[in-house]
Amino acid sequence: MINRYRLTSTVYEREDEAQKIFPEKRIFLSVEGNATEKEYFVGVSKNREKMGINAEVDVEVLRRGKKDTNSAPQQVIELLEEYIRLREQNEDDILEEISEHFKEQYDVEFIKKYLEDSKQIPKKQRNLFITELKKIGYDINYRKYLRKYNKDLDEFAVLIDRDMQTHSEENMRECIKHCKDNGYKCYIANPCFEFWLLMHLADIDREFGNQLEKIKENPKISEHHTFVSKEVSERGHHGKSGIRFAEQYMPKISKAIDQGKKFASSEEELVDNIGCNLWKLMEELKQYGKDKGA
Repeated sequence: MINRYRLTSTVYEREDEAQKIFPEKRIFLSVEGNATEKEYFVGVSKNREKMGINAEVDVEVLRRGKKDTNSAPQQVIELLEEYIRLREQNEDDILEEISEHFKEQYDVEFIKKYLEDSKQIPKKQRNLFITELKKIGYDINYRKYLRKYNKDLDEFAVLIDRDMQTHSEENMRECIKHCKDNGYKCYIANPCFEFWLLMHLADIDREFGNQLEKIKENPKISEHHTFVSKEVSERGHHGKSGIRFAEQYMPKISKAIDQGKKFASSEEELVDNIGCNLWKLMEELKQYGKDKGA
Protein backbone atom coordinates (compact mmCIF):
# COMPACT_ATOMS: atom_id res chain seq x y z
CA MET A 1 0.00 0.00 0.00
CA ILE A 2 1.29 3.49 -0.87
CA ASN A 3 1.00 5.83 2.09
CA ARG A 4 -1.45 8.61 1.47
CA TYR A 5 -0.15 10.60 4.41
CA ARG A 6 3.48 11.70 4.38
CA LEU A 7 3.86 14.01 7.38
CA THR A 8 5.57 12.05 10.12
CA SER A 9 8.15 12.30 12.87
CA THR A 10 9.61 10.29 15.72
CA VAL A 11 10.63 13.46 17.54
CA TYR A 12 8.18 16.33 17.81
CA GLU A 13 8.80 17.75 21.26
CA ARG A 14 11.95 19.65 22.10
CA GLU A 15 13.23 20.16 25.58
CA ASP A 16 16.09 22.62 25.15
CA GLU A 17 15.68 26.04 26.75
CA ALA A 18 15.18 28.00 23.51
CA GLN A 19 12.18 25.87 22.60
CA LYS A 20 10.38 26.74 25.85
CA ILE A 21 9.65 30.13 24.34
CA PHE A 22 6.65 29.58 22.10
CA PRO A 23 7.49 31.18 18.73
CA GLU A 24 5.02 33.75 17.49
CA LYS A 25 6.10 33.02 13.93
CA ARG A 26 7.02 29.76 12.23
CA ILE A 27 8.44 29.26 8.77
CA PHE A 28 7.27 25.84 7.65
CA LEU A 29 9.78 24.47 5.19
CA SER A 30 9.38 21.46 2.91
CA VAL A 31 12.69 20.09 1.63
CA GLU A 32 13.89 17.48 -0.87
CA GLY A 33 16.38 15.62 1.30
CA ASN A 34 15.37 13.48 4.23
CA ALA A 35 18.59 13.84 6.23
CA THR A 36 21.14 16.61 5.59
CA GLU A 37 18.69 19.47 5.04
CA LYS A 38 16.68 18.45 8.08
CA GLU A 39 19.78 18.21 10.26
CA TYR A 40 20.94 21.64 9.12
CA PHE A 41 17.67 23.42 9.90
CA VAL A 42 17.13 21.55 13.17
CA GLY A 43 20.58 22.90 14.04
CA VAL A 44 19.46 26.42 13.14
CA SER A 45 16.33 26.00 15.26
CA LYS A 46 18.14 24.65 18.31
CA ASN A 47 20.91 27.23 18.19
CA ARG A 48 19.01 30.31 17.13
CA GLU A 49 19.75 32.19 20.36
CA LYS A 50 23.50 31.67 19.86
CA MET A 51 23.11 32.81 16.25
CA GLY A 52 21.44 36.07 17.23
CA ILE A 53 18.01 34.92 16.07
CA ASN A 54 15.02 36.03 18.12
CA ALA A 55 13.49 33.02 19.91
CA GLU A 56 10.07 34.22 18.77
CA VAL A 57 10.78 33.06 15.20
CA ASP A 58 11.62 29.52 14.17
CA VAL A 59 12.00 27.22 11.18
CA GLU A 60 10.06 23.95 11.17
CA VAL A 61 11.19 21.42 8.58
CA LEU A 62 8.23 19.25 7.63
CA ARG A 63 9.28 15.70 8.29
CA ARG A 64 8.30 12.63 6.35
CA GLY A 65 8.87 8.92 6.90
CA LYS A 66 12.38 7.53 6.45
CA LYS A 67 11.20 5.37 3.56
CA ASP A 68 9.50 8.28 1.82
CA THR A 69 11.79 9.11 -1.10
CA ASN A 70 9.31 11.34 -2.95
CA SER A 71 11.63 14.28 -3.52
CA ALA A 72 10.83 15.70 -6.96
CA PRO A 73 10.04 19.44 -6.80
CA GLN A 74 6.29 18.88 -7.19
CA GLN A 75 6.35 16.32 -4.39
CA VAL A 76 8.14 18.77 -2.11
CA ILE A 77 5.32 21.24 -2.78
CA GLU A 78 2.73 18.50 -2.23
CA LEU A 79 4.17 17.79 1.23
CA LEU A 80 3.86 21.47 2.11
CA GLU A 81 0.28 21.55 0.86
CA GLU A 82 -0.58 18.44 2.86
CA TYR A 83 0.45 20.41 5.92
CA ILE A 84 -1.55 23.47 4.85
CA ARG A 85 -4.65 21.28 4.43
CA LEU A 86 -3.96 19.82 7.86
CA ARG A 87 -3.99 23.29 9.44
CA GLU A 88 -7.44 23.89 8.04
CA GLN A 89 -8.90 20.70 9.46
CA ASN A 90 -10.97 20.65 12.61
CA GLU A 91 -11.42 17.68 14.93
CA ASP A 92 -14.51 16.50 13.02
CA ASP A 93 -12.51 16.44 9.76
CA ILE A 94 -9.79 14.32 11.37
CA LEU A 95 -12.39 12.00 12.89
CA GLU A 96 -14.03 11.53 9.50
CA GLU A 97 -10.67 11.00 7.78
CA ILE A 98 -9.56 8.28 10.19
CA SER A 99 -12.99 6.67 10.45
CA GLU A 100 -13.11 6.17 6.70
CA HIS A 101 -10.01 3.98 6.89
CA PHE A 102 -11.06 1.95 9.93
CA LYS A 103 -14.86 1.77 9.71
CA GLU A 104 -14.71 -2.04 9.74
CA GLN A 105 -12.24 -2.25 12.64
CA TYR A 106 -13.12 0.64 14.95
CA ASP A 107 -16.38 2.47 15.49
CA VAL A 108 -16.65 6.24 15.50
CA GLU A 109 -17.01 6.43 19.28
CA PHE A 110 -13.71 4.62 19.82
CA ILE A 111 -11.86 6.94 17.46
CA LYS A 112 -13.54 10.02 18.94
CA LYS A 113 -12.54 8.95 22.44
CA TYR A 114 -8.97 8.39 21.27
CA LEU A 115 -8.79 11.86 19.71
CA GLU A 116 -10.26 13.55 22.78
CA ASP A 117 -7.95 11.81 25.26
CA SER A 118 -6.10 8.68 24.21
CA LYS A 119 -5.49 7.74 27.85
CA GLN A 120 -9.17 6.85 28.09
CA ILE A 121 -8.36 3.84 25.95
CA PRO A 122 -6.71 0.78 27.55
CA LYS A 123 -3.00 0.73 26.74
CA LYS A 124 -3.10 -2.48 24.71
CA GLN A 125 -5.94 -1.21 22.50
CA ARG A 126 -4.30 2.19 22.23
CA ASN A 127 -0.99 0.75 21.05
CA LEU A 128 -2.73 -1.50 18.55
CA PHE A 129 -4.62 1.47 17.11
CA ILE A 130 -1.40 3.51 16.84
CA THR A 131 0.19 0.61 14.95
CA GLU A 132 -2.73 0.53 12.53
CA LEU A 133 -2.47 4.27 11.97
CA LYS A 134 1.22 3.94 11.18
CA LYS A 135 0.48 1.31 8.56
CA ILE A 136 -1.26 3.97 6.49
CA GLY A 137 1.41 6.55 7.31
CA TYR A 138 -0.79 8.57 9.66
CA ASP A 139 1.43 9.96 12.43
CA ILE A 140 -1.30 11.39 14.61
CA ASN A 141 0.98 12.81 17.32
CA TYR A 142 3.05 14.77 14.84
CA ARG A 143 -0.06 16.01 13.07
CA LYS A 144 -1.50 17.22 16.38
CA TYR A 145 1.79 18.96 17.11
CA LEU A 146 1.78 20.77 13.77
CA ARG A 147 -1.80 21.92 14.22
CA LYS A 148 -0.76 23.96 17.28
CA TYR A 149 0.72 26.55 14.96
CA ASN A 150 -2.04 28.52 13.37
CA LYS A 151 -0.77 32.06 13.35
CA ASP A 152 -1.35 34.77 10.77
CA LEU A 153 2.39 35.42 10.77
CA ASP A 154 3.39 31.92 9.67
CA GLU A 155 5.10 31.49 6.31
CA PHE A 156 5.22 28.50 4.00
CA ALA A 157 8.29 27.67 1.96
CA VAL A 158 9.95 24.99 -0.13
CA LEU A 159 13.61 24.25 -0.74
CA ILE A 160 14.36 22.46 -4.00
CA ASP A 161 17.53 21.50 -5.83
CA ARG A 162 18.02 22.52 -9.45
CA ASP A 163 19.69 19.14 -10.17
CA MET A 164 19.98 19.37 -13.94
CA GLN A 165 20.31 15.58 -14.18
CA THR A 166 16.75 14.96 -13.01
CA HIS A 167 14.78 18.23 -12.85
CA SER A 168 13.92 19.85 -16.19
CA GLU A 169 13.90 23.60 -16.72
CA GLU A 170 10.17 23.45 -17.48
CA ASN A 171 9.57 21.55 -14.27
CA MET A 172 11.46 24.11 -12.22
CA ARG A 173 9.64 27.07 -13.78
CA GLU A 174 6.26 25.43 -13.14
CA CYS A 175 7.17 24.98 -9.48
CA ILE A 176 8.36 28.58 -9.16
CA LYS A 177 5.11 29.84 -10.68
CA HIS A 178 3.02 27.60 -8.41
CA CYS A 179 4.82 28.95 -5.34
CA LYS A 180 4.34 32.57 -6.44
CA ASP A 181 0.67 32.00 -7.23
CA ASN A 182 0.08 30.53 -3.77
CA GLY A 183 2.27 32.86 -1.73
CA TYR A 184 4.95 30.29 -0.82
CA LYS A 185 8.59 31.25 -0.46
CA CYS A 186 10.72 29.32 -2.94
CA TYR A 187 14.34 28.63 -2.07
CA ILE A 188 16.48 27.01 -4.75
CA ALA A 189 19.95 25.50 -4.59
CA ASN A 190 21.71 25.15 -7.93
CA PRO A 191 22.98 22.51 -8.33
CA CYS A 192 22.09 21.15 -4.87
CA PHE A 193 21.78 21.94 -1.16
CA GLU A 194 25.37 20.84 -0.65
CA PHE A 195 26.51 23.91 -2.60
CA TRP A 196 25.02 26.04 0.19
CA LEU A 197 27.01 23.95 2.68
CA LEU A 198 30.15 24.40 0.57
CA MET A 199 29.74 28.16 0.91
CA HIS A 200 30.35 27.71 4.63
CA LEU A 201 33.46 25.60 4.15
CA ALA A 202 35.33 27.11 1.20
CA ASP A 203 36.20 30.34 -0.57
CA ILE A 204 34.28 29.56 -3.75
CA ASP A 205 35.92 32.19 -5.98
CA ARG A 206 39.46 31.40 -4.91
CA GLU A 207 39.19 27.61 -4.68
CA PHE A 208 36.65 26.84 -7.40
CA GLY A 209 36.82 29.86 -9.71
CA ASN A 210 37.88 27.70 -12.65
CA GLN A 211 35.49 24.86 -11.77
CA LEU A 212 32.14 26.65 -11.65
CA GLU A 213 30.90 24.80 -14.72
CA LYS A 214 31.78 21.50 -13.04
CA ILE A 215 29.88 22.60 -9.95
CA LYS A 216 26.88 23.40 -12.15
CA GLU A 217 27.03 19.99 -13.86
CA ASN A 218 27.77 18.31 -10.52
CA PRO A 219 28.64 14.90 -12.01
CA LYS A 220 28.25 11.74 -9.97
CA ILE A 221 31.75 10.53 -9.10
CA SER A 222 31.02 7.56 -6.84
CA GLU A 223 28.17 5.46 -5.53
CA HIS A 224 27.58 7.89 -2.69
CA HIS A 225 28.80 11.24 -3.99
CA THR A 226 28.52 13.91 -6.64
CA PHE A 227 31.37 16.37 -7.20
CA VAL A 228 29.88 18.93 -4.78
CA SER A 229 28.75 16.51 -2.08
CA LYS A 230 32.20 14.90 -1.97
CA GLU A 231 33.88 18.28 -1.47
CA VAL A 232 31.46 19.07 1.35
CA SER A 233 31.78 15.69 3.02
CA GLU A 234 35.58 15.84 3.05
CA ARG A 235 35.83 19.44 4.23
CA GLY A 236 33.04 19.10 6.77
CA HIS A 237 34.29 15.72 7.98
CA HIS A 238 30.83 14.24 7.70
CA GLY A 239 30.37 10.76 9.06
CA LYS A 240 28.07 8.68 11.22
CA SER A 241 27.65 11.65 13.55
CA GLY A 242 26.08 13.66 10.72
CA ILE A 243 27.04 17.16 9.66
CA ARG A 244 27.77 18.45 13.19
CA PHE A 245 25.98 21.73 12.59
CA ALA A 246 27.05 23.57 15.75
CA GLU A 247 30.70 22.81 15.19
CA GLN A 248 31.09 22.92 11.41
CA TYR A 249 28.42 25.27 10.07
CA MET A 250 27.02 27.61 12.71
CA PRO A 251 30.25 29.63 13.09
CA LYS A 252 30.46 30.12 9.32
CA ILE A 253 26.91 31.16 8.42
CA SER A 254 27.92 34.81 7.88
CA LYS A 255 30.55 33.60 5.42
CA ALA A 256 27.92 31.57 3.56
CA ILE A 257 25.53 34.54 3.44
CA ASP A 258 28.23 36.81 2.02
CA GLN A 259 29.20 34.26 -0.61
CA GLY A 260 25.58 33.49 -1.46
CA LYS A 261 25.02 37.13 -2.41
CA LYS A 262 27.75 36.85 -5.07
CA PHE A 263 25.82 34.27 -7.05
CA ALA A 264 22.36 34.08 -8.60
CA SER A 265 19.65 34.81 -6.03
CA SER A 266 16.27 35.19 -7.72
CA GLU A 267 14.27 32.05 -8.43
CA GLU A 268 14.34 32.71 -12.17
CA GLU A 269 18.12 33.23 -12.25
CA LEU A 270 18.72 30.08 -10.25
CA VAL A 271 17.10 27.89 -12.90
CA ASP A 272 20.15 28.35 -15.16
CA ASN A 273 22.89 29.67 -12.86
CA ILE A 274 24.67 28.28 -9.82
CA GLY A 275 23.83 29.76 -6.45
CA CYS A 276 21.49 29.42 -3.52
CA ASN A 277 19.08 32.00 -2.13
CA LEU A 278 18.91 30.51 1.38
CA TRP A 279 20.88 33.54 2.53
CA LYS A 280 17.58 35.44 2.28
CA LEU A 281 15.98 33.08 4.80
CA MET A 282 18.92 33.37 7.17
CA GLU A 283 18.81 37.16 7.03
CA GLU A 284 15.04 37.14 7.54
CA LEU A 285 15.48 35.07 10.69
CA LYS A 286 18.22 37.31 12.03
CA GLN A 287 16.19 40.46 11.30
CA TYR A 288 12.96 39.25 12.92
CA GLY A 289 11.86 41.39 15.83
CA LYS A 290 14.42 44.13 15.21
CA ASP A 291 12.05 46.08 12.97
CA LYS A 292 9.41 46.14 15.73
CA GLY A 293 11.84 47.84 18.08
CA ALA A 294 12.90 50.42 15.52
